[in-house]
Amino acid sequence: MSQKNFVELRNVTKQFGSNRVIDNINLTIPQGQMVTLLGPSGCGKTTILRLVAGLEKPSAGQIFIDGEDVTHRSIQQRDICMVFQSYALFRTCRWGITSATV
Repeated sequence: MSQKNFVELRNVTKQFGSNRVIDNINLTIPQGQMVTLLGPSGCGKTTILRLVAGLEKPSAGQIFIDGEDVTHRSIQQRDICMVFQSYALFRTCRWGITSATV
């Protein structure tokens, strides 16, 4: 019996302008497994997590969660969460209120 994959990235690329930070990555995380992303600063660990969570959209490729293609789904539709090491990775509510244009 084959094990079901919980998270799968297929040929995922992410570019910010002309800077390609994730280049054609393939990653499979089976159901029930824990995975650690290790690497030096700036190698793309946080970008991969942000892509899986839906905080960033891939420039190319597909992202699957629990067998479903969630590449173009919103954060709310992914039923996944993440906790960063530092709160500074997210802007504050105060920033949102003071910079609101509506």
